[in-house]
Amino acid sequence: MNARYLLAAVLLSVAGCGGADASGGDDRTGGSTTTSATPTGVPTLQEGPVPPGRYVFTIRNVCEAGDPIGCPEGSDPPPPLDLKITVPAGWQHWSDFGLLTPDAGDEPTEGPDGAAIVMGWTTFNVGLNSDPCLTQSHEVPDIKVGPSVDDFVDAVQAHKGLDVTEPEDVELGGHPARFFSLRGPANISKCDNWRPWDPGFYVQGPNNLWDVWVVDVDGDRVLIVTQRFPGTPRAVTAQLREMAESIEFLP
Repeated sequence: MNARYLLAAVLLSVAGCGGADASGGDDRTGGSTTTSATPTGVPTLQEGPVPPGRYVFTIRNVCEAGDPIGCPEGSDPPPPLDLKITVPAGWQHWSDFGLLTPDAGDEPTEGPDGAAIVMGWTTFNVGLNSDPCLTQSHEVPDIKVGPSVDDFVDAVQAHKGLDVTEPEDVELGGHPARFFSLRGPANISKCDNWRPWDPGFYVQGPNNLWDVWVVDVDGDRVLIVTQRFPGTPRAVTAQLREMAESIEFLP
């Protein structure tokens, strides 16, 4: 198992156990977030509670040599990609993972009412698990997927073990995209993780609902995912959609 994926699994299952800054501190418990200016004049999205406003976030396509999941042989990751996103009041940023969650509770991603918007996972490289019910945190995916938006969406649609909607042709941030929703199983008790594709996160509890935008940003595939539950407050669900639709990809 790759240590980076283990950290992601820990973060998404027990919020608060990851994401500490380099000095060992953690600023999620209160106070305002420090910001820094960018050439656009928009502040960068920082770790911890986020004051409402518009921010720049950078998707970094990490490729660690020897990682057969995130960086298989022959991988050629694209350069970092900047985007702008508008964040409402009451949200926090987990900077190591490109994750925004409600700024409440110790496990903000989990059911029965958790939520998150995940930016940039599953970009240039991904594979599907023919059986998403894994007996360990990560397994090398056994269904290969090509690099395009259509390659990924078509593979998801063809997977008979996934409960997904028919894809729609949409736009996100001024770029063409395909959108679909996925519902996780009602019973995941026999799974260490239920993970449909990797790199990617796993369902955060029974009946987890994912809205997935698969975007073609000048030839590079980028995923924006919002995840929630039937019990997630309607106001939070609406904010997830608004944040996703506020995204603008920068040159």
